[in-house]
Amino acid sequence: MQSEDLVAVRDRVRTSWDSRSCGLFQIAATLRIERLIALHASGRIDIYDAMRLALQTEGATLFLPRLPRIP
Repeated sequence: MQSEDLVAVRDRVRTSWDSRSCGLFQIAATLRIERLIALHASGRIDIYDAMRLALQTEGATLFLPRLPRIP
């Protein structure tokens, strides 16, 4: 596992709102990672599972191509 944390993954997804795929999808992914942060903080999920799910979520946001803007 990489030596990064959940907040760093969330921040990377958040900063990609304008530069990558659909902003709505990026927002939903950020909310998902924030929920993982809350679950880990409350002890309901361990850090390894939280990081795995957060990195998978980040990967999904990078997979979708950016859509053209509607004029």
